[in-house]
Amino acid sequence: MNILNRIFYKKRKFYDDDFDWESYTADSYKRRLIGDVEKDHDVIAKPAELSFDPETGHVTKQGRSLHPNQHLIYEVIGQLQPASVHEVGCGAADHLGNAVAFYPNTQFSGSDRGATQLDLARSRHPELKDRLKLQDITMPFSRQWPKSDLIYSQAVLMHIHTAVSHFVALCNMVNMANNYVLLMENYQCHNFVQDIIGLRDGGHLAWDETHIYRFDGSTGARAILLSRTPLDYEELTSDAQIRAGLDPSRRRLNRAAEDSSRATFGY
Repeated sequence: MNILNRIFYKKRKFYDDDFDWESYTADSYKRRLIGDVEKDHDVIAKPAELSFDPETGHVTKQGRSLHPNQHLIYEVIGQLQPASVHEVGCGAADHLGNAVAFYPNTQFSGSDRGATQLDLARSRHPELKDRLKLQDITMPFSRQWPKSDLIYSQAVLMHIHTAVSHFVALCNMVNMANNYVLLMENYQCHNFVQDIIGLRDGGHLAWDETHIYRFDGSTGARAILLSRTPLDYEELTSDAQIRAGLDPSRRRLNRAAEDSSRATFGY
């Protein structure tokens, strides 16, 4: 997609996600992965380079650092010890590739709505080819989707802005999860806490109880953790808590407010 088509695409009112998912891999994802993330961090780690300390709940990486978001995901897995984990929007599957080797007793799977994303993932991690499936998390819930103890996303829902699609995605992730949902996102792109509270109180979530927590990684990243049972983390009651210390982006916050205003909760 050339630059003029991209500008026109982003101006369309009837479809305003951040990207055209059919061309996302070539247009943006692969370039950012290689040009930004891989330049500063290891994205594919050797198992011997990673260790988890159960006393502190921290992961240590020898050699070049992991991206803080990736580092946090492994700390969540280490602390919660889920038997199964599923990544929504797995992209190149580097998070999964490392996790499979790091936590060999955990069952991992991943999905993405883009076939080209899965092609890239299988080329980088051929050992994962049978664990990766095509899935659009904004579709109505499918009984064919995998159930896992922990469902997580990393920079996925932040890009979804069409109608009420991100609300559907949140509900679907909870519906897929036996115990936990982890959201590693840009927290100014949606009013995540406000929206989750609305979905919970409106009866849209599958769990009888939904507890909302802030999880802080040891290398600076932060995430929203949903649990169906109480946990010993900071409870979130507002988006101000998860945004504390971030430089505000008026454009993103205005868009988040617009997205939240589309919801009608409950009956």
